Amino acid sequence: MGREARCAVRHGDSEAVCRVLLETDDVIVRGDIRLAVPLRDISDAADDGGTLRIAWPDGVLELDLGEPEAGRWEHAIANPKTLFDKLGVKHGQRVAVVGSLPPEFVAKLRGQHPEPPSGAPLDVIFLALGSVGDLDLIDSLQHGLAPDGALWIVRPKGSKELPESAVRAAARGVGLVDIKTARFSDTHTADKYVIPLDRR
Repeated sequence: MGREARCAVRHGDSEAVCRVLLETDDVIVRGDIRLAVPLRDISDAADDGGTLRIAWPDGVLELDLGEPEAGRWEHAIANPKTLFDKLGVKHGQRVAVVGSLPPEFVAKLRGQHPEPPSGAPLDVIFLALGSVGDLDLIDSLQHGLAPDGALWIVRPKGSKELPESAVRAAARGVGLVDIKTARFSDTHTADKYVIPLDRR
């Protein structure tokens, strides 16, 4: 979500001016008060005249964000982005999956994006890495991308066999550039690679 503010924060008996971030999965407070409130645990978030009150099992967190920012945070918490939103997959795009991704992800993807016609340039390709040998697929897959398409490389978090540095080296080695990293799941991270502008 990417919102950030510095404001008065109250939690329990503590009050301080802190840096507050609204991230994809958490509201994070940094400073004299340190908290990470998972969005999935929030039972209520309400803007009360510029003060955002967030209720979750560990109590109530109050953020003096002011108007209209408190209302924007309330809306963002109540309407979290889907994984497709985070990955920038839009309606009508031609999307391919290479490798093994969670069945529920693939089913939802195919519900919105049917299998593209053979040979059609692809707007998005998901490459799920299972072994080092899968890195060899990157070069051939980039040739199937539309000029402004994206190759999302999905890798296991903390993998010694497939560290971020090895994935980046393989993709950059065939001329792609990395522009974004996103949380794909609790166990996997996705890195977005695109064709450089001078090759499009």
